[in-house]
Amino acid sequence: MYSLRQSIVIYRCQNCDFLAKEESEIPRVWLSSGTQLAVDNVPDRLQYCQGAFMPRAPWREPTPAESALLWTDEPPPHYAGVGIVRLPADVLALLADAAIASLTTPLQVAEFKSQEKCAQILDRLIDYFQPFCLSDAPPVISGMGGRQPGLSTATIDNKRGCRNGLHTDSWDNLSLDRKHEATNRICVNLGRDSRYFLFVNLTEMDIFEMLGYSDSPIGKLWTRQLTSEFMQRYPEYPVVKLRIAPGEAYIAPTENMIHDASTADMKHLDVKVMMRGYYRIPV
Repeated sequence: MYSLRQSIVIYRCQNCDFLAKEESEIPRVWLSSGTQLAVDNVPDRLQYCQGAFMPRAPWREPTPAESALLWTDEPPPHYAGVGIVRLPADVLALLADAAIASLTTPLQVAEFKSQEKCAQILDRLIDYFQPFCLSDAPPVISGMGGRQPGLSTATIDNKRGCRNGLHTDSWDNLSLDRKHEATNRICVNLGRDSRYFLFVNLTEMDIFEMLGYSDSPIGKLWTRQLTSEFMQRYPEYPVVKLRIAPGEAYIAPTENMIHDASTADMKHLDVKVMMRGYYRIPV
């Protein structure tokens, strides 16, 4: 097993004092046994892209020493930290009134997006996350959707028509030496179940150096090949699985880390809203 390194950290849950007792007692984090080439043998399910990677089972809870490397008591920089935020009571009340958690198919989610209730919820989410912005631009909703439960990794490459597996976002098209300038992402869990954010707790520069390329030019774009090479060279490096409860959101630098979402442990539709921009991790 390759030892966990300290780099990208998780900041404590804002407003999580309001979680129900049974919810607060469920573990937050697990570590995989490493990564492997992705495979999904379930019939009629969208298959993985060629060469995709997924976490390797079994999963385990981190040791105290590993937890000390993963968690921080200070808000981390937006490009090297994952924050968990609990939505305020008035937003949760809007979600309950709209019965979003009762949606059972992606088509129902698509139909809900055209309703006035949905517009009210999205506007309220924008208002709530506005103070977290590090730029003058307001939060922008970049997507709302529903995804089936039971997927080890869930992201779809729409251009290739297959599932990405563990990957790094490239919306900003920034070179490696500018990854710290990239936008980050907010993803809000509107569903009935906890959803799971998967990530390797290393920045792209960490990975670049671990691959022995520290003397190579860093003014180039990060590539899918480098992400794949890391998981081939370090197959035992663990993937972090972070639980995001219903009514919570994560803020993460998805342009600067290997990641994906998982619905493997969910029983109901995964309903979420995503925003991209420059967001601080709130105190």
